[in-house]
Amino acid sequence: MAIQLIIAITILLFFLAAIMLISALRFARPVPEYPYVEMEEVDGDVLAEHLSEVIRVRTIAAEELTGTQRDEYLSLHRTLLKQFPRVHTALEVRTSQDLSLLYIWPGRNPKLPGVLLSGHYDVPQVNPKTMDQWKAQPFSGQVQEGFVWGRGTLQGKGQMVAILQAVEILLRKGCIPERTVYLAFGHDCLSGGRMGACRTAVYLKKAGVKLEVVLDEGDWIANAHLPGMTGPAAMLGVTERGHIRFDFKTQNTNRNDNKVGILSRALTRLTDHPLPVSLKEIRDSYRGLVGAIGYPQQVVFANAWLLGPIAKWLIQKQPAAEMRSRTQFVPVRFDGSQERAQAEVDVFLMPGETIAAVSDHVRKAVQDERVLFQAQSDRAWEAPLMASSQSPAYQTVERAILELYDGIPVTPVVQPWPGDARFYTSVCKNVFRFTPLFVPPEDDLQADGVNERIRIKSLVKMAQFYIRLLQIWGVSNS
Repeated sequence: MAIQLIIAITILLFFLAAIMLISALRFARPVPEYPYVEMEEVDGDVLAEHLSEVIRVRTIAAEELTGTQRDEYLSLHRTLLKQFPRVHTALEVRTSQDLSLLYIWPGRNPKLPGVLLSGHYDVPQVNPKTMDQWKAQPFSGQVQEGFVWGRGTLQGKGQMVAILQAVEILLRKGCIPERTVYLAFGHDCLSGGRMGACRTAVYLKKAGVKLEVVLDEGDWIANAHLPGMTGPAAMLGVTERGHIRFDFKTQNTNRNDNKVGILSRALTRLTDHPLPVSLKEIRDSYRGLVGAIGYPQQVVFANAWLLGPIAKWLIQKQPAAEMRSRTQFVPVRFDGSQERAQAEVDVFLMPGETIAAVSDHVRKAVQDERVLFQAQSDRAWEAPLMASSQSPAYQTVERAILELYDGIPVTPVVQPWPGDARFYTSVCKNVFRFTPLFVPPEDDLQADGVNERIRIKSLVKMAQFYIRLLQIWGVSNS
């Protein structure tokens, strides 16, 4: 009897193993192949000088701009006008709040839905404590050692200059788009986008504009965003996490109560009761990582029905992966005194989560009537609708990536941070997020942004990507 049981278990295990291996082979999405395309030539020296000049304009993000800051933003407009004369002659230019920019390049066929490239030009502040660590001053725009140095080279401005240079080159060649092309550059992306991209999207909607596809900034081409990655892959965002900022404060406490302790314990309970990891979105990401992940991870995520606990364990070991699979709570401020304690906590919501459900989770986790929490109305939105990775629109972006980056895997992901892209879901269902930039490990970029810089060769490839994408979208000289 025992022998028969052992045989039966062995047969069952072999059967399960065979099912899992077959499932892993069928799970992987092969990389599409496209014929070789010769990329347009882009003058790296000219592109570097343009970006250098743009970096020297201090468009530092702020909740409310002073008059001096507004002057800097308007100075950037004048710089772009000088650098890209054809763009500013052939395209209509509109502004939102006199600061965000919308360029309109009319197409031959106005009945076709348009396409939109989105970016921003506000940049993060530089921590004064790190200034002495910069090899080149953050707003110097210094060009040296094959790099352009400065704040915004990787975050916003590099992408904006690459897009405008791509259009300038196509105009110089006499190209005209088949469908109308829109270029939108926000001035307040880092402070929420409500005065910039939000108003641009409202204008487009009121004007009855229909868009086939939107591409905003997003993840770079990366080596190690997900567990088991063995090579670079293009992470193409099909949605992003939502966001809530909660205000916490103590209330109805006794005079001798330790308010700081009460609130600290409440936030600790919130940390100790996280929302569960979701495998749905990240499993879709693994499907597109053929050639860029190890086979064991492919087996695990292909068989999440059985190996789900292992998949979640792998995700929880890597912060970059956890950000794409879990709603997270991040304290951003804590103040306390004998009279009152208060704090702010950012929540980043996964697709499918709702503000109401997360609020209920917070209430159950805190379990203390002496702690009041409330969402800031202007900093609360749920994750936008997810664009389809099976759509023709997705395939156009994927094709441009594959043609430029020699067959590198392209996979759909949830973008962990909010951007301007979410506003354009009101006028387009195919909204994607991607920055066509590969940063090799030897560049040793620092997490706090010190010594931010971009390789001139990488900047050239970015411009070539946008040229090729616009050609795929129908921009030609025929």
